[in-house]
Amino acid sequence: MADNRFEVPAYVRAEVARRGYAMPPDMSEHVERWYQWYTASHPFYDDPYVGVDGKRHKRRKLSLRPARRVCREWASLIANEMAVRSDSPRANAWVRSWCSRTGFYTLFQRGVERAFAMGTGAMALWFDVRDEATSVRVRRYDAKMVIPLTWDEDGTTECAFCTRVTVQGKQAVQLQVHALDRETGTYHVATKVWRDGVPVPPDALGIIADFDTGCASPTFCLLSPAIDNTVQDTSPYGVSVFEDAVDAMRMLDTAWTALYDETDLLRAVLMLPDTMIDVRRGPDGTRRAVPFGEREQRLYRLVDSPVTEAGKPYAFAPAMRTASIHEVYADACAALGDECGFGSQYFQPDKSGGLKTATEVSADNSALMRNIRNHENALGRGLGLLLTSLVECARLHCAADVEEGAAPVEVIWDDSIITDTSAEKAQMLTEISAGIVPRWMYLARFYGMSEEEARTLAPEEAVLDAGF
Repeated sequence: MADNRFEVPAYVRAEVARRGYAMPPDMSEHVERWYQWYTASHPFYDDPYVGVDGKRHKRRKLSLRPARRVCREWASLIANEMAVRSDSPRANAWVRSWCSRTGFYTLFQRGVERAFAMGTGAMALWFDVRDEATSVRVRRYDAKMVIPLTWDEDGTTECAFCTRVTVQGKQAVQLQVHALDRETGTYHVATKVWRDGVPVPPDALGIIADFDTGCASPTFCLLSPAIDNTVQDTSPYGVSVFEDAVDAMRMLDTAWTALYDETDLLRAVLMLPDTMIDVRRGPDGTRRAVPFGEREQRLYRLVDSPVTEAGKPYAFAPAMRTASIHEVYADACAALGDECGFGSQYFQPDKSGGLKTATEVSADNSALMRNIRNHENALGRGLGLLLTSLVECARLHCAADVEEGAAPVEVIWDDSIITDTSAEKAQMLTEISAGIVPRWMYLARFYGMSEEEARTLAPEEAVLDAGF
């Protein structure tokens, strides 16, 4: 692992205790192990052996980075075409514009990838308060930076985030506590910074030690896969999406290394007799063989042997066992997909094509369809509350053109993997033509408009044309 890896310092833990909170159950050992698999830096990849010199050596195993591939696939399936919506027209317009302007969807996708790898991630509001204007953004945090403070079966209601920051060109440690103030009934963001382990006064940094967001809903959300934590009881943290697939990843990368070794060690070589090797006299007068160039590593000088015929070249081309190794590799791919919730066919190396629509793949990918919905349900509720708080804070502190008491923000997932979107659109158009479904519901469902916006663009008295 890198020497620069982040850990929560002892003085930050002491500050959390001073504020009246207990540190959550420690899962750092599991998080570190998951991160090693995610980055292919686990000790498994250092293959020890004893050389002909009698000394111990290490050889690096090859890796397809299966853990990262799994997390990247889940992040892409979940967050690639997501959108947000509110039934309040002005709030809906503002939050959709904000998400596009700040790159929120890309940030969330990266956050999901890391959260699924390390079991837990988080997103939280971050305020830049200035005299001329205040701005609000969302930042993401890895599992090592997240310190849940108050939690139960319904989720985490108070949380702290410990990160590195740069103060006057020097690294420092920052703690931000998102906690509900019992007197105001709103969430406050308390910030404290240490440099070389010594607290830095807030005034010297131009930060607000205790900022009242004015918002009663959580100003953060935790991200975790929809998998029960079986490695630590009563923990607010989640578990890595590939925790049950570690053995499959071992087999996969072992087979991948074996394929390389088989191809590299058993490739054909040509042995030539001395009569076929040109020699020339060097500057020092000695006679040396003329190099063959790049192919020289596959050409060898022939030594007389009972199996060779003197004066003739001899080709060494043993039969490879790549076909049988490939079967093991394919089995490992199937096990990886099955254990990680994609289904056994998702990572098959001999598939003729990728996933199409739900109509084409529903029979073979029922596991994927169930699990992607579970993950969306696990992520959507907290993310919707965070975006609802974002809209409220933007109205209070950034003079955003948003209705007071605007409707909650909800997340819209693109379910083209689970459902055949084209078929659903065609079905709804048929139902609209038959008068079963109102016209505005088409725009609200498939284009993320609020009910008021959709009713304005598609009034009931309008005539439905062939293109709508």
